[in-house]
Amino acid sequence: MKLTRLFESTESETINSLSQEVFVELAAKHKALLLQSDDGTEPFSVEDFAQLTENLSLQYYEYVGGAAPRRLIPVKANVEVFTANEAPPDQLIPFHHELAQVKNPPQYLFFYCDLPSETGGETALIDSTLVYRYVAETFPEFMNKLKAHGARYRRVLPSEDDKESPIGRSFYSCYQVDNKDDLEKKLNDIPGLEYEWMPDGCLQVITEPIPAIRMIEQQHNHGIYQWTFHNSVIAAFIGWQDCRNDRMKSVCFGNNDAMDLDVLQSIATFMEKNKVSYKWKRGDIFALNNRLVMHSRNSYTGPRRVYASMFGDVATSEEVKRDGVGQVMNDFSALMVSDPTTFGMWRLDNPEEIVYNAILAGYRRFDSACDYGNEELTGKGIRRAIDEGIVKRDELYITTKLWNTYHAEEHVPLALERCLRDLGLNYVDEFLIHFPISMEYVPMEVKYPPEWKNLNGEMVLVKNDINSTWRAMERLVEAGKTRFIGLSNFNCQHIRQVLSIAKIRPTSLQVECHPHLSQIKLLRFARESGIRVSAFSPMGGTSYISLGMATDTDLLFEHPVILGISQKNKKTAAQVLLRWAIQRNTLPISKSSSLKRMQENRALFDFYLSKEEMLAIDGLNQNRRYNDPGDFCEPGMGTFCPIYE
Repeated sequence: MKLTRLFESTESETINSLSQEVFVELAAKHKALLLQSDDGTEPFSVEDFAQLTENLSLQYYEYVGGAAPRRLIPVKANVEVFTANEAPPDQLIPFHHELAQVKNPPQYLFFYCDLPSETGGETALIDSTLVYRYVAETFPEFMNKLKAHGARYRRVLPSEDDKESPIGRSFYSCYQVDNKDDLEKKLNDIPGLEYEWMPDGCLQVITEPIPAIRMIEQQHNHGIYQWTFHNSVIAAFIGWQDCRNDRMKSVCFGNNDAMDLDVLQSIATFMEKNKVSYKWKRGDIFALNNRLVMHSRNSYTGPRRVYASMFGDVATSEEVKRDGVGQVMNDFSALMVSDPTTFGMWRLDNPEEIVYNAILAGYRRFDSACDYGNEELTGKGIRRAIDEGIVKRDELYITTKLWNTYHAEEHVPLALERCLRDLGLNYVDEFLIHFPISMEYVPMEVKYPPEWKNLNGEMVLVKNDINSTWRAMERLVEAGKTRFIGLSNFNCQHIRQVLSIAKIRPTSLQVECHPHLSQIKLLRFARESGIRVSAFSPMGGTSYISLGMATDTDLLFEHPVILGISQKNKKTAAQVLLRWAIQRNTLPISKSSSLKRMQENRALFDFYLSKEEMLAIDGLNQNRRYNDPGDFCEPGMGTFCPIYE
């Protein structure tokens, strides 16, 4: 089978098979796929198409609420295949997410070409995130209203299918009922929806406010994190016109305010200029991620047969997944995060003001540690934001860490209590073992934070069973002092040791990770064990130059590959590096003292990097660590302490 990534390349690649797991990853990463039979073989038939979709084990999706008339096509496979929109061939079907005018649209949409038209008839596509970015940058007030209120759609439906209209589906067919009583019952069950019977027997429906802008966060453990222009606003404005409907009155904001028609026309023009059109060949299959892609149909001449099938999420898999020590894995909830951007508190000059500004900039995840020496001021900044009503405590995710001198079971709770006291919190969201290094205890009342040296100025390693440390961490969860526990700077074998005895599994692993140190195997190992990965130093050596642990030649900001991708996407080098981290399913930890730069470092959800761009950045890997105890402990503290070898 040949596969083409429609938004990224005109070249096809060969795949041996298309499993559910492979398909979900491809659809998450590349959005729109073209599938074709191998060269020299017969084109796919409609039965092949139906069987391919059935083999993916996707959830059945009931086609309710759509405007277009459709006919079912009989197939042997246990899936529904129906005609694509049968609007007259001289009419353009405008861009839309399939069924975006309903609360829960399908996730995956497939098209199959049984007979291409003589001329025209292309199925055009556009990246919904591209449209979002255009509207947000060009019409910010319009975008803010869409985000705040959503959209309402007005349509008049006939009692029988009208095949002369692109929106001629009858109200019986649209809502899948066969009498008016059942129809009214179904409509009355939808809060906020309004309807009216017209004198000619038609039905006018004004939908409830429907979200029009969506953040697509993850799909089956694949980080997406993209804003999408997920609505049918332009489709209604351009295409909802027939003898019953006036397209100029087809849509309004969710608060019933009118939409500026000039703005709608500008958006429609942008879509038309930036679309990707594909001329069908017999046997071609489109596989679209309907949450990320809009599609349309150009007008055409001659006969044309294109069929469609739509699905919800993936069906429950019976495949057994195991973690790094062979235990059956059923819970991957730790991988699900609503916002991956994290603000780091290491080496900040004015932490109280900076953490306050970071909250103003939209950050909700904060990475702290005893060893950073600033938790008291960090806590004051957090408290200020809470007291001013900017944020609530339960909207924040605060991480702190257990320092190396507190690994003994009896010292673990004392260490967290001190962190909580300094931060001014009753609990933290996450408590991590900072390093797999156990050092001589230093009393808090004598020296705090204890840093790397004891009271005699020496770094002294001590015997300790890290499993006993972990059990003490588990008791802190049971006591309500921390919601979750995890690891930092642990390698695969360190993680295996903890997994082997854990009653409460680690939810998080924090490690150095950037294009100079891509950590591919460690990332895979952690995620397959249900452990999400936070990436510190995502910009590479930048923070280490002043410490003498990196040089100007290590600056990723100035690398030609990063600069080229930055210019192409009209984003800063930092945004490219952070976006690369997100698309690798990691949570990048960044920091800045500038409010403007903080906001820039969160503006990561209106673009994405192509496969070629990701591979180009992957190619910068040197397995280069900037924060390695095996390098800095001996010259700085007189103790040789490798942990990654």
